[in-house]
Amino acid sequence: MNNVRQDLKYSLRQLLRAKVFTAAAVLTVCLGIGCNTAIFSVVYAVLIRPLPFPAADRLVLIYEQAAKFPTLSASFQNYRDWKAQSTSFEEFGAVRPVTVSLTGMGEPEQIPAEMISGNLLHLLGVDVVTGRGLGEADDKPASPAVALLGYGMWQRKFGASQGALGQSIKLNGQAYTVVGVLPRDYEMLQQRPDAVIAMAPWAATLPDDRSWHPGIFPVARLRNGVSLAAAQSEMSGIAKRLLKQYPTDNIALDAQVKGMHEQLVSSSRTVLIMLSVAVGFVLLIACGNVANLLLTRAAARRREITIRRSLGATTWALVRQLLIEGLVLSGMGALIGIGVAYALLPWLVRQAGSALPPNTPVQINLPVLLCTAALSIAAGVLFGMAPAGQVQNLDLRGILSETDRGTVSRGSRMLRDALVIAEISLALLLLVGAGLFLRSLSQLANVQLGFAEDHLLVADLPVGAQYKEGAAAPMNFYENAIRELARLPGVSAVGAASFLPVNGNGSMLHFNIEGRPPHNASEYILANYRAVSGGYKDALRLPLTEGRWVTDADREGSPAVVVINQTMARTFFPGQDPLGKRMQVGAIPDATVPWMTIVGVVGDVKQSLVADSASEMYVPYRQANVVLPVRTMSVVVRTAYDPHVVAAALTDAVHRVDANQPVVRIRTMEENVAQNFAAPRFRSLLLSIFAGIALVIACVGIYGVMAYSTLQRTTEMAIRMALGCSTSKVFLMVIKDGLRKIAYGVVIGLALGLVLARSVKSLLFGVSTTDSVTLAVSISLIAATGMLACVIPAIRAARVPIVETIREN
Repeated sequence: MNNVRQDLKYSLRQLLRAKVFTAAAVLTVCLGIGCNTAIFSVVYAVLIRPLPFPAADRLVLIYEQAAKFPTLSASFQNYRDWKAQSTSFEEFGAVRPVTVSLTGMGEPEQIPAEMISGNLLHLLGVDVVTGRGLGEADDKPASPAVALLGYGMWQRKFGASQGALGQSIKLNGQAYTVVGVLPRDYEMLQQRPDAVIAMAPWAATLPDDRSWHPGIFPVARLRNGVSLAAAQSEMSGIAKRLLKQYPTDNIALDAQVKGMHEQLVSSSRTVLIMLSVAVGFVLLIACGNVANLLLTRAAARRREITIRRSLGATTWALVRQLLIEGLVLSGMGALIGIGVAYALLPWLVRQAGSALPPNTPVQINLPVLLCTAALSIAAGVLFGMAPAGQVQNLDLRGILSETDRGTVSRGSRMLRDALVIAEISLALLLLVGAGLFLRSLSQLANVQLGFAEDHLLVADLPVGAQYKEGAAAPMNFYENAIRELARLPGVSAVGAASFLPVNGNGSMLHFNIEGRPPHNASEYILANYRAVSGGYKDALRLPLTEGRWVTDADREGSPAVVVINQTMARTFFPGQDPLGKRMQVGAIPDATVPWMTIVGVVGDVKQSLVADSASEMYVPYRQANVVLPVRTMSVVVRTAYDPHVVAAALTDAVHRVDANQPVVRIRTMEENVAQNFAAPRFRSLLLSIFAGIALVIACVGIYGVMAYSTLQRTTEMAIRMALGCSTSKVFLMVIKDGLRKIAYGVVIGLALGLVLARSVKSLLFGVSTTDSVTLAVSISLIAATGMLACVIPAIRAARVPIVETIREN
């Protein structure tokens, strides 16, 4: 222990003496470990952090698998039969995430909520903070309306008071009695609800139709000893039996049993693993650079080490000294790096925005710090072992007699060259990755949306239970709201739709065409569905290619009409004029459902930036209730000036129609579209930063190796020039040596890139993994940077004082 203490003191003295070297090494380690700590904090919070339920590894989610939907929420009828017939699970429940209007407690607002089966909290092992939970008695069609408060809402609206129990709250206009409060960390399907109610009263209103998928997600807990594969086998058998039993309306070809945690993080896993690998490369480049610095420094300390060896120091003592120096460097870098990570993390989370799952508690906690400590120790060992190999190969007599002029062994030189080549190859990988994602982001930004997004203000208006489903009252509200908004100064057009474009969401409905009924389920056809107002086309400036748009005259009691997009016209009416053709919502003809006449064709509108335009139908909102009840519409207001100016007036106009109507998420259409760029922008930004750091570190590494190599060859250079070699040839000789290393690094980097390309292919849009522009720019950048790093050593080599150098040697 005394020896270690002495080595530690000696190492600190040596490092303090070499201030420039120490600062460069610590800064390099700090960048590598700081970036890794910040990214691992995100990775831990999203991918590794366990779910807040006991024995969460046995919790599963169960989905339907349909012909066109490999992962689909369950119909209520299938969920009910799965629960009754399965034996692989201890308990079987369900959850339905929803948003509801909260009124009577200040400003009306839209809050996240859940409908759950009566046994779900018991299944999950959740205990309420106060009061009681929901049980089977609450989950019956005629049960009293009771609700649980989310912890956040309990604090926000009731000041965390016990007096909240027994209070009444209005959700969608219906009164619910508060009976309990959920724990702070309760979260289902990446949503922390403000209110939870029983599912059965709502489910009793559903049609007896297994093709109806209202967003029910079955949740189950595996029995002890039952594997996921065994549960999957049983559920597949049940799903196939139900398909045979209900062939006309059941579209579930199979059931998919997935681990809950694995399923919830699946959308984020690829991106975060890619970022982890990228930031790992930054750390490897940093470690390689510091190892190179230590190798150079060890060569300069050969005489010191030799004297210690001649005075009796053992090989292990010298190696231990070098290891401790490496650990001190990595430790100092790690401590500063943790500080950098603390400062970086809030910025990182802000930049991520909606690219991260909501409510993700990203923080630097004990697991993250343990990972940082492990990285620091590994880096320290690497730093110490890199120069330790020189200790056993010292020529004691030559060094002490000064006949050894600091020549470097072939092995040491090859190690330094290998480290630089590795830095170049990894830096090139990061540059190519950043380039591909920046090109992909540029392609996304240039996607033609199919409408004019400028000068548009949008807001969501979800109606409550005060407007009964199927009645004209909700449509009257929307009609009056649109009329009121149209009166606002500076407003040129107002429209409304059940789903806005670009968000990637909406209703997909089966439909059938008159005279072309499907023969079996495999012939069922689907299209996107939008309920719209007459002003929607003018507000978005949609191009009308045939016929007419829907009008305010298309309402209850008038003939049912529909407008389709060009993709739907081409797909289902190839070579025909679709105008006048009739279609009906529903997989098979139904005498109780009205036939809609196609009256117009409009241009395609992007519903998702990364997907091709799909078939789409637009139904007049006043006729929509006979097809699919509309409970939420979004208004679209086109203004003559900055849309933000109209925001306050929009809310006032809606509240003049209904003072209890929540106005949710007022934003411009440009802001609405920009939300879709959060994930690609986040990964492009981080990869660009990592690539920039890697490029700088690699440049420093190239410079260090070339400068030291030139220094070691000073005598050789002087002799060459004394024998007639020109300074330009000496200059080019050094440049060529550097370019050789760069070329090796580029070749290895490209080879690694081809191997890793498949893993990021799914994250790119409109760009090939072998995009020639990206590769050319990345290679040119790494070559130019490397050349720049070689120039100064080459100039020094060409200016070697011939006479003085030869005389000294």
